[in-house]
Amino acid sequence: ATLAAGGAVTLQATAEAELREGNLVAAQRHIEKAAAEYREAGNRRRLANARVLQGEIARAAGDLVNAKRHFRAALMTFLLLDDRYSAARLLSTIAELYFIEGDYAEASELNRQAAERMPGDVGALTGLAYAQWYAGSPADAEATFDEVLRWDHNAALALAGRGQIRADLDKFGHALDDLDRALSLGLNREAEVDARSARALALVGLGRISEAEDELTATLRIDPERARSRLRAGRIAAILGHQEQMRAELERALAGRPSLSSVEQKSARRILQRFGGIQPSASLRLGIVSVD
Repeated sequence: ATLAAGGAVTLQATAEAELREGNLVAAQRHIEKAAAEYREAGNRRRLANARVLQGEIARAAGDLVNAKRHFRAALMTFLLLDDRYSAARLLSTIAELYFIEGDYAEASELNRQAAERMPGDVGALTGLAYAQWYAGSPADAEATFDEVLRWDHNAALALAGRGQIRADLDKFGHALDDLDRALSLGLNREAEVDARSARALALVGLGRISEAEDELTATLRIDPERARSRLRAGRIAAILGHQEQMRAELERALAGRPSLSSVEQKSARRILQRFGGIQPSASLRLGIVSVD
């Protein structure tokens, strides 16, 4: 058993290296052999870690069904071993997969379970807040982001999320503070694009039209097809009274990728319905087009 376990460790290390290099087929082949040896040796913890790696390989291949299957199998073992840290990590990981699929209710529940096992876990709480927001509960999400930032006041993703919610709720000054701080701390590409489009919305809400237009132009240059950016461009056009531009942007948002959440889709359609036959003016009240 010891020799088998030692060989399995080498196989797993090889699989990890191959995953980093993008050699998914070879990585899967080696980790399957490692898992079989761990199983034969009766090493449950190492087998669970191997299943986690199998899940990561499946996720990298775009196979979310098998990724969830492997992650859940590992989760069951960590729960049996009373390994709260590893269980919390996996709950958040599985939640991410449901979030990608648009099942925000399940993503919320799994992140909530992770946070219960590891109070103050910034990753789990941040994932919970985003899931709450996308599920249509911005007030709950804002409160959860507040909790994240009490634990870590430099949590850039939480600042970016709270700033976007505040921009959507017309809290433009507070939104700008959050978004500027998030951008100064550094964000991944998608988060940066979303923060910048929300920043453009906040700027126009504060009457800083020229700055807003420059920010929106820069945002759309980074990713012209991002649906959330087009939604906010439509809101900005509505605020400024540009009806035809508003309609074009919102229609593009509804056809964009990645798809808007169902709540955002409803918001876009609601704006189109409200102003479809109405000639807006520059004095259009901001609250009329708020995402609620």
